[in-house]
Amino acid sequence: MNTENPGCLTGVARAIALVVVLPVRLVWDALAWCFRQLWRWILAPIGHALGWLLHHLVVIPLRWLWKWVLAPVGRALWWLIDLLVVIPLRWLWKWVLVPVGKALWWVVDLLLVTPLTWLWRYVLGPVCRFVGAALAWAWRIAGQVSRAIGRAIRWVLWNAVGRPLAWVYRAVLTPVGHWLRTWVWEPAAVVGRAVRTAAREVWTALFGGPR
Repeated sequence: MNTENPGCLTGVARAIALVVVLPVRLVWDALAWCFRQLWRWILAPIGHALGWLLHHLVVIPLRWLWKWVLAPVGRALWWLIDLLVVIPLRWLWKWVLVPVGKALWWVVDLLLVTPLTWLWRYVLGPVCRFVGAALAWAWRIAGQVSRAIGRAIRWVLWNAVGRPLAWVYRAVLTPVGHWLRTWVWEPAAVVGRAVRTAAREVWTALFGGPR
């Protein structure tokens, strides 16, 4: 094969592509033609027939049913509901419930709200404020008295107990403790150390030292 001639290679490639693609294109065109014929002569007429049947067997009867049955029945039912329920309830609310409610509120306001308001404004309120002020003053005075009593108790305890105990500790116990430390505990400690030393020497003399 002469590779220096690109036109020859292009012709060979095109021939091979045509051999491969031509059967696929023939099958595709055949299927497309069959589908067009199927749609034209079978599917489209069946669709039109079904649409005509649905329109005449469903849509038109439902439209007639709504226009001549359901809508008139609905209007008649709403007229009955308005006549037998809405209008009586509206009348009952306007001429019975509202006046009765206003009368009840007037009675409650006259017999309960107004007396309680007057009682709180002119009796309970001033009494509560007076009692609160008295309790606050008593609490403050009681605190002052409590602090004074505490100071008095501390003074009595200090002078009755604390001051004598401090004097006993300072004038008696401290000198006695110094005397005991100087003349009893220190000599006793010296004697104890001497006794322990002598005992170790005797033990060493009798039994020998530690091995």
